[in-house]
Amino acid sequence: MKMPQIKFSKWFQWNERTKIGNIDLPGVYLLAKFKKIPKGNADATDEHIIYIGETCDQTLKKRLYQFNNSAFRDKRGHSGGWSYKSTFRDKGDDLYVAVLPVRLPDNLRHLFIRYVERKLILEFALKYSSQPKLNKK
Repeated sequence: MKMPQIKFSKWFQWNERTKIGNIDLPGVYLLAKFKKIPKGNADATDEHIIYIGETCDQTLKKRLYQFNNSAFRDKRGHSGGWSYKSTFRDKGDDLYVAVLPVRLPDNLRHLFIRYVERKLILEFALKYSSQPKLNKK
């Protein structure tokens, strides 16, 4: 088996996240704040990225729901959501999301997802001398 390609979706405005294809799969996701949305597929080293996250055992849809609950509804479930709330204190009007859904056998999926998340955080940190603003670990 070959290493899967790391190719994210295009950027979706936060309130349109349920329109993203294949979010019923686990995977990796990017959150960014833009004044003007870039065209094409998301670049995981874009300077506007504020969070790189993953979910191995649940769907992207559920994990994004948990982020939303923490960031905008004061509910537990996502530490990045709490960090968003305390850092930005806004309604997410300029928040965008892109996803990398992962369709691999169970025994490989979690390894690939965690690898991609860590790889992207490191690449971001090497480029900008720090990890994305909301990534704490």
